[in-house]
Amino acid sequence: MTQAIFLSYASQDADAARRVCDALRAAGLDVWFDQSELRGGDAWDASIRKQIKECALFVPVISPNTQAREEGYFRREWNLAVDRMLDMVDHKTFLLPVILDGVAQADALVPDKFRERQWSRIDGDAAIAAFSARVAKLRAGSASPAKNAPEGAPMLEVGHLVGRTAQQNETPSIAVLAFANRSAGADDEYFADGLADELLSVLAKIKGLRVIARTSSFVFKGKNDDVATIGRKLNVATLLEGSVRKSGNRARISVQLVRCADSSHLWSETYDRTLDDIFAVQDDIAQCIVTELRAALLGLPSASNADVAREIALATETRPENPEVQQKCQQAQFLLERRSRESIEHAIDRFREAIAIDPQCSSAFSGLAHALGLLSTHLVDRTQDLVQQSHEATQTALRLDPRNASAYLALAAHALVHRRNHLEWIAAMDKALELAPQNSQVLRLVAQRHMTSGALDDAQACLDRALAIDPLSATIRLILASLAMLKQEYALARRSIDDVIAISPSWSMPYEELACLAQLTGDHALFVESRAKAFELGGRHSEAMFLREQFKQSDWKGLLGALVADQTRSGITRMEAAVYRLELGEIDKAVQLIDDALNVSRGEPVWNLTSDPRLFPLRDDPRFLKLAQRAGLRP
Repeated sequence: MTQAIFLSYASQDADAARRVCDALRAAGLDVWFDQSELRGGDAWDASIRKQIKECALFVPVISPNTQAREEGYFRREWNLAVDRMLDMVDHKTFLLPVILDGVAQADALVPDKFRERQWSRIDGDAAIAAFSARVAKLRAGSASPAKNAPEGAPMLEVGHLVGRTAQQNETPSIAVLAFANRSAGADDEYFADGLADELLSVLAKIKGLRVIARTSSFVFKGKNDDVATIGRKLNVATLLEGSVRKSGNRARISVQLVRCADSSHLWSETYDRTLDDIFAVQDDIAQCIVTELRAALLGLPSASNADVAREIALATETRPENPEVQQKCQQAQFLLERRSRESIEHAIDRFREAIAIDPQCSSAFSGLAHALGLLSTHLVDRTQDLVQQSHEATQTALRLDPRNASAYLALAAHALVHRRNHLEWIAAMDKALELAPQNSQVLRLVAQRHMTSGALDDAQACLDRALAIDPLSATIRLILASLAMLKQEYALARRSIDDVIAISPSWSMPYEELACLAQLTGDHALFVESRAKAFELGGRHSEAMFLREQFKQSDWKGLLGALVADQTRSGITRMEAAVYRLELGEIDKAVQLIDDALNVSRGEPVWNLTSDPRLFPLRDDPRFLKLAQRAGLRP
């Protein structure tokens, strides 16, 4: 890619660099971004040198991470760029240093040549947008070239330009934090969480707002992060904070809308109401937020109260009409978050109580369907019965409300996992996406669907959208790692897995993905330790011990042979055994194991049959296509 913009950064700043890259590309600019390249080797080094020699602009990202590293490949890139400048006229625009929050320009550890250019601070979404707009003008020839500046020249504070330029086009963004429970009883925590969650759901349906998903915004519950830090981590302009004090049938609800950039309060209010009036409070809060965000962030004239009220009414049209039903559903959702068998069973009871009060409540039925599906993973001996109950609840939810996106997700899961019907699966997923195009869960599931069909660019687009809504989601980042492995971008896959482990250190899945990556790259010691760690986090200590002991006693192929020879002690599934058989060159046995897995009614994860890169050697085998069709992954 010649005449592109070259982004140079430390590996720890990959997320920030990705946001800059996306903004530049959105402005119609070509960017060479090395997350699509695997670092290491002479060929890679030659490619880097070629890109720096031919690029139109060089953008080094200076950060606390670059400050902390006295050595790093990014420093070689910086010096290569400086060397190229020796052959340029002084006034040529080539070097555009950018600096992240936490670094003072005067203290930056950079080549002296960097200090002769004007720097830009990119400490948020709006600042990045303004920077990309400036670069676009430079490339179009409509902006004056950057002149040499004396050492210590002031930085271009991009964030300060937002008011009359980029801010006009910036989508208002908000995160609704978990409301603090000020009630006497800890059992009322569900009410505080439920109120914040309901407001989040309403705001997410308002066109023109970017609302962070609960998965990310509730991460800060019970923590002491300041407004600026939370805003930076979630990449939003505003936060909604609140507290609830509930006593009997009355509640005092205090809320405030805060601007992240300067912690200033845009709006605040306190409500003293009965629980019977809770819907009116929610609607009032939502209406005020919409009005204030549009005025404060976009500079738009305030819409009439009637216009905003109509938007809120449209966003809440599927809400339960009975406040008691909503409380039951809130209690159930609060219990589901705990994911234990006991809490799921209690959640099912709450959903059934809500249905008993209002048999026409679609959201209660779709919540019940989800809870029953979760319970089936705990009660394997009752799987068939629970799955049938879940499907019946899904059908009822859709009959009551054909626009219930959550119910379509449940329908899609049933079609793929239990019916293995490709057409039904695709139709249900498409409908969910149509109804909830800004739902991060829908987007990640659609991305996984694209991965099974090999549409990797479509998968990446879905995951990028999902991550913008849910930036701290461990699940989305883990799927990003899987996608990177499909693209053979192993360095990016490793960074994504490390991010997931940092977010959810007690979750076994990132270690399973790390084992997959280690197998692909031939790092056998890492494979063993990662797979053993996944076993241990799942409480399967004997399997972890067996794996480590076999590795000590044998070479790599001997280890794989031992694992597939004694699946009871090794604890691997038929699909895992197929992967290992394939690496041993035993193609027919691998195909037979996949066939056996498809014949098992439960307990065998076959949904990743076409998206596991370790099975790619089978792609051209006619038997593999038939297996994928039987799994519901191909038409």
